Amino acid sequence: MKQLNNVKMGLGLFFVFIVFSVFVYLNTFQAFDYQVLTFFQKNIPRSLDLPFSYFSLAGSFEVATVILLLIVYFSSKINKISVLFFYAITLGIETLGKGIIAQIGPPIELLRTHFFVSFPSGSLAEGFFAYPSGHAARAAFISIILLFLVWKSDKLSKNFKFFLVGLILFFDFFMFISRIYLAEHWFSDVIGGLLLGTSMAFLAMKKPPLFIRLRAVAKRQQRGH
Repeated sequence: MKQLNNVKMGLGLFFVFIVFSVFVYLNTFQAFDYQVLTFFQKNIPRSLDLPFSYFSLAGSFEVATVILLLIVYFSSKINKISVLFFYAITLGIETLGKGIIAQIGPPIELLRTHFFVSFPSGSLAEGFFAYPSGHAARAAFISIILLFLVWKSDKLSKNFKFFLVGLILFFDFFMFISRIYLAEHWFSDVIGGLLLGTSMAFLAMKKPPLFIRLRAVAKRQQRGH
């Protein structure tokens, strides 16, 4: 039943992502995007330029993928195949969206990133548009997986679970804000990435039918021995 609810939630959020993407494609949020970006840059102190720049590294493809691989390797409460499969789907849809939806990122004169690390993914991203935000999609995907693991843990106290949940949500909030404040992405890019990553993470909570069948066969063979 829980797996079925996860699938419904994932499909529902992915439908919202598709609808939202259509509105982005139609340039519905251009004025609002600009207002949000300028509001953040006007009200957030420039002293956070460098901390936000460093903080954003955690959402890069290379760093986020390493973090996810460590989670998958050390965790026994998630289906590793399913998580990696839907993470790959997330990356694929992100790339597809950036190739189809011609939303150009914020103008270079608004950029506040203090440094650029020459990750391979950075040079590849230069040939694509801005929607959806890959940082937001990866952060949301990994965070949903972590929230699931934290809440399902039998070793953590309830108060510590709430602390970790708050810490994860705090991380996401500042990741999303940093992408807009630094003028790396528009607000709509971040929302699109959030919807994409969250929907795929919920779908990753369901074990693939093929894997279930193979596991059932393996168990029957073990009983036969």
